[in-house]
Amino acid sequence: MAILHSLSKALFYLSAFVCVPVILVVLFIDVTLRYLFSAPIEGAQELASLLLFLSLTLALPESWLSGVHIRADFLSPMLSPRVADLLDRISWFLVAVFSVLVVIQCWKDAQFMLLINESSAELAIPIVWLRAVLALACAVSAVIAVVRLIAKRPQISRPDSAETVE
Repeated sequence: MAILHSLSKALFYLSAFVCVPVILVVLFIDVTLRYLFSAPIEGAQELASLLLFLSLTLALPESWLSGVHIRADFLSPMLSPRVADLLDRISWFLVAVFSVLVVIQCWKDAQFMLLINESSAELAIPIVWLRAVLALACAVSAVIAVVRLIAKRPQISRPDSAETVE
């Protein structure tokens, strides 16, 4: 579990301390040049979009591991602990299945993207690496989900309870 924590933290830090600041700097410079000198940066919007996708993707495993993902938990406080535990296990099972399906689709997409040399529209950046990052994040998420699924208390519905999330 320590390896998962380290890997998910590293991906999150890459998202928070590299991708997001670069987005802010690129867009700030683009807007400044656009309005002061009527000279926007070519491809700035596309670069910001790609980095935003990358940022969200890299933060995904940490959100699962830390329990800070978006969830609707208005029903779980009304449920018995056994039913809440069952729902948590079903949720982690679905996260694992969905994550594995995304990894499989990314693999298929990456093969096709390499075959046709697919790149971004304005900057001509090869975008197969985005699929690779998405596959990595979903693979880590799948492992996290399986670990939580087999844990004694999987805790997806109530991470803010008195019990702590691993």
